Amino acid sequence: MVVGDLNADLVLELPDRDAPPAERVVREPRLTGGGTAANTAAALARLGVAVEFVGSIGDDGFGRGLADELQAAGVGTRGLVLTRDAATCQVIAMVEPDGERYLVVWPTDGGALTRLSPADIGGDPIAGLIAGAAWLHTTGMCLRQSPIASSVLAAMRAARAAGVPVSLDLNLRIELWGLRPEVLTMVSEAVSLADVVLGSGAEELVPLAWAGGSAVDDPEAAALALAGTARTVVARLGQAGALACSPGREVVRVPGYTTTLRNPVGAGDAFNGGFIAARVAGLTLRDALRWGNAVGALKVAREGGARDQPSRPEVEALLAGAEWP
Repeated sequence: MVVGDLNADLVLELPDRDAPPAERVVREPRLTGGGTAANTAAALARLGVAVEFVGSIGDDGFGRGLADELQAAGVGTRGLVLTRDAATCQVIAMVEPDGERYLVVWPTDGGALTRLSPADIGGDPIAGLIAGAAWLHTTGMCLRQSPIASSVLAAMRAARAAGVPVSLDLNLRIELWGLRPEVLTMVSEAVSLADVVLGSGAEELVPLAWAGGSAVDDPEAAALALAGTARTVVARLGQAGALACSPGREVVRVPGYTTTLRNPVGAGDAFNGGFIAARVAGLTLRDALRWGNAVGALKVAREGGARDQPSRPEVEALLAGAEWP
C-alpha cells in the first residue's frame, strides 16, 4: 500500500544560458503523472510488486487521466478518492542543463490531494486494503496540510495495529517551505510511527535531527540520532550511494553507481521503490540499499518524466554487473 500524493508533472527543460543564442535549444514540455507517493507506487509496479495506491484527486480531466495512467502502470486504484471540491494538483519542474531543478506547485495549497480524510482511511475499501497489506509506505510531503496530514497518520496507525511494516519518506522540501513548528510536530509523530524512515541525508535527515534537539552535522550522525532503538533510518546520498542505521545502531553503507544525470525528477521515489521491493522480498538491509541505488541510478539516466522507471530485468542486470544499457 502507498498512501499520499498524486499530481500532474509539467517538466520544462531550460536552455543552456552559456551557449550562443543560436544554440540554445528549447525542448517541448513533457506532461506526465507525478507525486512522490504515486511515483513510488509506479516504481514498485515496474519491479513486479503488487501495489495499491490511496490518495485524492480532482474529478477533472487531469485527475481522470492520472487514474488511467496509474492503472496502465499496473498500480491498483481501489483506494483512489475523487473530489469535486478542488482541482488536481500540478507541479511545474524547471530543469537546468546540469540537472538542477526548481519546483512550482499549483494550486499553491496542494488542491485535491489534500482532501483525503481520516474517514476515507477508516472506511471501505481502504481500511481492508491496509489491514491486508504486506507493507505500507507514505510521504512527509502530505504532512503540511489538513485533512491529509491526519489521514496519513491514521493510515500509519492502522497499519501498525495490523502488524504491517510502515515506511515514511520524509520529503520535507525545506528549501521551498521551511519547517514550521506545527509541521515539525506532525513529522515527529509520523517518524515515531514508522519502522523505516527514508530521506535525503544532507537536505532532510540532518535538519530534522537538529530540529529534534540533536546537534549533528553529517548524515550518519543524523541517521543514528533518528533511528534510536525503534526504527531503521535510510539516508540517500546521491551518487555516493546510501547508508542505513538499524535499530541495533549498525550502520550499513553501500556505494552508488556512476551515471549520466539526465532527469533527477523522481530519483528519490525510484530509490524508495527499489528499497521496498527488496525488503518485501525478504532481502537484507544491505541488499535493499543496493536495489535502491540501482533503481535510482537507472531512473536518473533516463530522459523521461518521473514515471519513466526501470523494469525489474533492467535492475537485476545492473545488480549482476551488466554494462549500462
